[in-house]
Amino acid sequence: MSTDNNTADTQAAQDSARNSQNLAGIIKEAALRGDFAEADALREELIAGDPMNLNLIVSTGEIIEEQKFKLLDKDHLAVWQDLYQDCNTEETNSLFYSLEPATIEPSKLLQVQGKLSNRLFFIDSGKVVLFYRKEDKNKVVLELGRGDVVGEENFFEISLCPLSAATQSEVSLYSLTRSAAEKWHEMQPGLYEKIRDFCQKTGKSKSGVAQKNLDRRSSSRYPVSGVVTATILDQEGKPSENYFKGPMTDISRTGLCFDIKCSNYETARAILARTIEISAVFPGGEDACWVQQGIVTKVSFHLHNDYTVHVRLHDIIEEELFKSFPCDWSVDDQSEEE
Repeated sequence: MSTDNNTADTQAAQDSARNSQNLAGIIKEAALRGDFAEADALREELIAGDPMNLNLIVSTGEIIEEQKFKLLDKDHLAVWQDLYQDCNTEETNSLFYSLEPATIEPSKLLQVQGKLSNRLFFIDSGKVVLFYRKEDKNKVVLELGRGDVVGEENFFEISLCPLSAATQSEVSLYSLTRSAAEKWHEMQPGLYEKIRDFCQKTGKSKSGVAQKNLDRRSSSRYPVSGVVTATILDQEGKPSENYFKGPMTDISRTGLCFDIKCSNYETARAILARTIEISAVFPGGEDACWVQQGIVTKVSFHLHNDYTVHVRLHDIIEEELFKSFPCDWSVDDQSEEE
């Protein structure tokens, strides 16, 4: 009986090895023809079915990475040499094959001021203009072109788009979605940070606003003391059970900021673009003396789970009521829009 069992085990092992070799051959064929989605999926099947066959697992991975590198868009790599030179082969492949290529006609919007966008754009050729709307007029911030990024603020920060972006000419670009970038955390844990650092160094939107001294705000903001309770409204505009509370830092007739504690970054991101009902209590009072609704436009991260919530109000606060708030009227801060 023991001999029979050993024979059966040996036969099973041989069958498994043949199956793994056959699968490795199919993986190689898929990689050679550039079908990397199929090759990666089959390799995952190989890993799951024959996890101890390390040589085959490693060799198929090397074949896939080599073929990916051979088929990279060399023109694109030349435009973004400064970005890719800090990446190893696996990171280069992960980045490039996460990107979506597109050719965009003139006068098309890539992002809209005050709206959500989960894409980061890499311009290979063509012209893109950044602008914002104020007093029913479009105010141009700057023009971008070959080798420039679009959307770095709202991609790497918890923020609605601070500026609109539109194509001025036909534009060839690659775009990266946040969901695609999130897949790197296990396989390429340092890649996201490399791209963020690159965009912080080369991104032009913030510096363009600063250089032109453009004021995107519709009213002046002043430091204020008080406590805000913000209740998230559901799709029907009714108060939900979810709320957060914190000290108010400053306020204008069109918006305000307040601080919160939040232990989870994704929870903080989840309140972006949500409509909230704000109840404010000022020093010396026990009940809310002012209630209004608004939309969360940005959530700034600080150290130790501290965040600042930026809110744009649905309605302008009446001047007489605003003057009654305990603000520090000697300070007029116009450094950032609601």
